[in-house]
Amino acid sequence: MIRITLFLPFLLLIGWALPALSQPPRLQVIYDSGHTQPIAPFFRGFGIDDGVPPQPAPATVTKPLMRQALAQRSVVHSPGLSPGVQARKPTGKAGTLLPRPLFLVGADEVSLNWLREHRERLMHIGAVGLIVQAEGEADIEKVRAVAGELQLATGSGAMLAEHFGIAHYPVLIGPEWIEQ
Repeated sequence: MIRITLFLPFLLLIGWALPALSQPPRLQVIYDSGHTQPIAPFFRGFGIDDGVPPQPAPATVTKPLMRQALAQRSVVHSPGLSPGVQARKPTGKAGTLLPRPLFLVGADEVSLNWLREHRERLMHIGAVGLIVQAEGEADIEKVRAVAGELQLATGSGAMLAEHFGIAHYPVLIGPEWIEQ
């Protein structure tokens, strides 16, 4: 009787562990960018055979879909900001936290003229730009052509406008001053 009572927990443990040991581990995909590649070819490069025959590469995103996605991302609106004259004002403590000076521009003629006029100074101080108003890729390309080698990104400037208390662009936000 004693042998059976000692042996019973061991049998239960084996019964519980056997199904888990007999199945391959289940992998869980946390994030797939759409460009995921199987890992098996990398193992084969090191002479490790995983026993799985090579699979065809996953279908890639077609160029028309990519163009459509980029076109949607190239429309930028910034509620609360419009082209116009912005009074010079101190940035306060928030300006000292900027790693580099930041300028906000749109694809309008006022912004493009301001960018032409101040491009050399912006390059000299290492400013980066944010295109805050554009109606599509053509507008963004216009701004990039005028900006030359300046670093540019696109995005809404609404949060920056609220934070720094500005209503108009083009504008340069530096460590001490907000100015045109």
